[in-house]
Amino acid sequence: MLNEYDAVQNPALGALLLWTFVNEFYKSSAEQEGPILPHIMLVLPILFNQDFVENIYKRNKKGGLYNALNDEMALFIGVQNRMQTMSDITFKSLNVCSSAKIVLLDKNNFQFIPVRTKIPDYKHNEGIHKMLAAAKRLGYWFATIELNQLSVLLKVRF
Repeated sequence: MLNEYDAVQNPALGALLLWTFVNEFYKSSAEQEGPILPHIMLVLPILFNQDFVENIYKRNKKGGLYNALNDEMALFIGVQNRMQTMSDITFKSLNVCSSAKIVLLDKNNFQFIPVRTKIPDYKHNEGIHKMLAAAKRLGYWFATIELNQLSVLLKVRF
């Protein structure tokens, strides 16, 4: 029997969230660069946290991460542990992205690049809609903040 954890935190949903993140990161970076693996490792542990998604999905892109940190520092406690615990689902989701040919790894610079810029529209529930909106914001924020600064803000090590 499938439990709630497995139903929500599954590689297909993870792949959709990663693609959304990668696509927004790529569009938002100054030189159209893709995220690298440390960026990717942070995405699902943050987006599979309902409190975090509820807090950020409507925030402004500019300055939103800093405002979220100032408003709710508790949201970011334990990101390091969640990142390590959820590495398996992150890699499974990356595998789905690769198999579906929606994200590829550029082996010259080790950046993840979106292959498609648009995925066909489909009906999804409000929770997934919020997660996708939060993934876009993360993509923008991570593209506009240096990785070493993100590491300090989120208290993570790679």
